[in-house]
Amino acid sequence: MKNCFFPNVSPSDRKLPYFLHCSARQYDQEEVQRPDGCHWFQLNICMSGKGILKMGGREQEINEGDSMIIFPDISHHYYAVGGPMIVSWIAFDGFQVASLLKSIGIETSGLYRLGNNKEIHEAIGKTLTLQNCEMTEQGILGSEKVYSFLLTLVKGYDPEHDAMKTGENLKKIKPALEFMNRHLSEPIGIEDMADSMGISPQHFCLLFKSALNQRPFEYLNSLRLNHSKNLLIDEPDLPLKEVSGRSGYANHSYFCQLFKKQERLTPAEFRKLYKQDNLI
Repeated sequence: MKNCFFPNVSPSDRKLPYFLHCSARQYDQEEVQRPDGCHWFQLNICMSGKGILKMGGREQEINEGDSMIIFPDISHHYYAVGGPMIVSWIAFDGFQVASLLKSIGIETSGLYRLGNNKEIHEAIGKTLTLQNCEMTEQGILGSEKVYSFLLTLVKGYDPEHDAMKTGENLKKIKPALEFMNRHLSEPIGIEDMADSMGISPQHFCLLFKSALNQRPFEYLNSLRLNHSKNLLIDEPDLPLKEVSGRSGYANHSYFCQLFKKQERLTPAEFRKLYKQDNLI
């Protein structure tokens, strides 16, 4: 029996609530880049190894046990890192799929943590047995297998798993957050942040974005700009160039540009506004 299967699906089969497009088990994942996405739903479970998923403007690390759930026509790019990434995957569609996924809180493409990967892996494996059936029966039997697979997914998915994973990553990056707070007025880089945790810059960036859904420098800029606002209010006579310097910006013009982009006011206008409100 082959490890990858594309069933015979007729036009009438495609009108069913669920139908199978293809499936594979214990598949050595090559790099996949689809700027226009696919016209069907897909679920890929990482059985072993690691990888990177780029989708929706985000870059996330794929670890063993993670599942990529990708909706139709969503641009995506994923690949293994540091060695082979072994996956089991299934591609499916049907007019009831979106509503069934929505019923358990899966409404967007992304990385999910499912609680019963072994059962889902086995359900995907059962779709491979259809290659021994008559071609004229593969469509309707595939619909049955997809429905069984989706019920297995419903049984095992717990939305709190994803919240727990985010919370775990937030704990992991706490040393870096504390380091940024202590050194926000200094010229620190990604390497310095990563060193505060004892990990590589690449791993740090992936972990940071997974925890806070923003890049390290986006977070650092937010810290620095908030610090500058406190200086503008608490020390009304402090020269603006010193405000920018003490907030970690050696380039005063760049500081003013970032400040206005976030606040829609220049630092001087911000200070004047708060003076008018008798806050300083």
